[in-house]
Amino acid sequence: MNEVISKLQQEAQRIASKHPLAEFYTRFKAQIAISRRLFYNHREAVRLREMLGPGYNEALGHGLFHSTRVSIDCATLIHIETGGDRMKPIAVERLMLIGIYAGLLHDICRDEQNHAKCGAEKAESILGDFSLSKDEIDCVSNAIRNHEAFTPLEDASERQWVQLVSDCLYDADKFRWGSDTFTHTLWHMMDSQALSPREIIEKFPWGMSGTVRIMETFRTPTGRQFGPEIIETGMEIGKEIYRYLLQHYRE
Repeated sequence: MNEVISKLQQEAQRIASKHPLAEFYTRFKAQIAISRRLFYNHREAVRLREMLGPGYNEALGHGLFHSTRVSIDCATLIHIETGGDRMKPIAVERLMLIGIYAGLLHDICRDEQNHAKCGAEKAESILGDFSLSKDEIDCVSNAIRNHEAFTPLEDASERQWVQLVSDCLYDADKFRWGSDTFTHTLWHMMDSQALSPREIIEKFPWGMSGTVRIMETFRTPTGRQFGPEIIETGMEIGKEIYRYLLQHYRE
């Protein structure tokens, strides 16, 4: 990342630090902590992360940093959404682990034209070497295939647990359209596409309009309740960054 973009990212992070955490991240601290422990300590999750790490391209802002955050939020949403069910803790943890696999793999084909379909197929191949049943692998594949915004759902599952993982992956990925867009993703995409600050200024309003639209697409009850605030926080950060860009780079 060049010096100009690096400084812009630092400024964006400074702006973001002035905003409070969205309620999702304060209300569900306990569930997030459980998800983080599973993500960082479960042997198979660690194995998958280490397998992916060296080849995961951060250039488009959808590498291991992004996938880690999606994985943890996906597992957290699964924990929350199963809270009222009479599931044994071990069954809930298993679903959370499946959500982590889906989160780690969902953007593995990010640079492909149809990255969701490609990612689903590649995930099936990778997970064949893990201790997962065919139904569990199909669950991960289904979730990845259906994580794209503004596209029709493919093969919506009648099995509640499969649809739950899919919906939680989608919402966790779209949570990243909040502050993460403006503190991380934007600058990596800018760097990989060799965009100048002026080119970013030109694209900014279009990008913000897409962010607004995502608020209506959350799929889980928890996502629908807390997701819009995450996006709104990101929008406020984005507006400040846009003003900063106009002030310093518009000629």
